[in-house]
Amino acid sequence: MINYGAASLRETTGTSGLDQTLRNAVSTLAECDIPHFVVGGLAVQEHGYYRVTLDVDIVVPDVLDAAEMLTADLAGPFARVPGCEDTVKDRHNNVLVNLLPAGRVPRRDCQIPFPTPTEVSSSPVIISLTDLISLKLDSWSHSPTRRLKDKADVVELIARGHLPRDLAVQPPVRQIYEETWDALQAEK
Repeated sequence: MINYGAASLRETTGTSGLDQTLRNAVSTLAECDIPHFVVGGLAVQEHGYYRVTLDVDIVVPDVLDAAEMLTADLAGPFARVPGCEDTVKDRHNNVLVNLLPAGRVPRRDCQIPFPTPTEVSSSPVIISLTDLISLKLDSWSHSPTRRLKDKADVVELIARGHLPRDLAVQPPVRQIYEETWDALQAEK
């Protein structure tokens, strides 16, 4: 599932290498029977907020196994990043692929774990909008200065997608979502 507007943004901003990196990564994961979800900036783009991102974020059940499979072919597109067991680099266009652990929280203080993907697909499986918003609000709420982009992503997704106030976000971030939604309505 590739959104035309998101693909157009990547073409216009010179970040279309992300598409190739993503396709190569999920194709390799599928060959190795590894399910995945695409999260981060690419997922934000695919859900309708067209902002620039420079890397690929993929949730997998086992980060080390996925990294091993992506870099197993020494002549293949991916290489390990020294000192980063959860990141590989596309040799052809220098795009980083961050592998994120399903069922675990992004950072120590967060409450909402990455969902566990079950679908093996050679096409990108984009995380659901409600899970994406839940993760972004949780991340922002535990590091509001450093993760300001996460809050901005949510604001733009609500505004551009005309999302409802009762969107089924995770309970730990329900109040933050509703306060954000209310503030957007008050500014109209």
